[in-house]
Amino acid sequence: MATYDPTSLDRALGVIGRMQRRDFLAFTGAAAATLGAGAAAAGSTIAVPQLKSINEAETRIFLRVAEVVLPVEGTPLTPWKPAELLGTLDGALLGTMEPHILAGLKGGLAYFNDGPKAQHGKTFIELDDATAAAFLDAWGNSDQPPHRGLSMGLKKLVQLSYWANPASWAPTGYDGPISKKNGLVSLGNAPLPTR
Repeated sequence: MATYDPTSLDRALGVIGRMQRRDFLAFTGAAAATLGAGAAAAGSTIAVPQLKSINEAETRIFLRVAEVVLPVEGTPLTPWKPAELLGTLDGALLGTMEPHILAGLKGGLAYFNDGPKAQHGKTFIELDDATAAAFLDAWGNSDQPPHRGLSMGLKKLVQLSYWANPASWAPTGYDGPISKKNGLVSLGNAPLPTR
């Protein structure tokens, strides 16, 4: 089973865990710009060398997580494309992480992928859909902070990468940030008025 560096992994999970709606809206524009580049680079196959932040093995892990947590085929939701999802993940999320944070996450990915070996004799990417979903849920509900953080963090990164694509918004009726449409100035993390 892979090992992890608790300090760098905890930092990576902390960064992912602090991502909020505001963070999602902040990188939406950057994500939309990277979608075209990611799709062009990937073509019909996933061109891992074009991704700056993750290697082929890490790419497979993220795609397997996406298959499990984004089962949009056959629903009104927009189907996701690996090149677009990976382009957003790489360019707008992982590519903005500090190198030591990204290194912690990369170590966590290997640890996560090896997690099911003890119980199932397979890595995460080798599990069938039902077993992979159960594994993600089990780790998400674990009393072990690295397990909980990795499960929730990987789900969050994949889901943010999907919803950052404006094409995914139409089926939900969302037509973009209201603050941009109405010209509202961001107040950052200013407290809400008390009256």
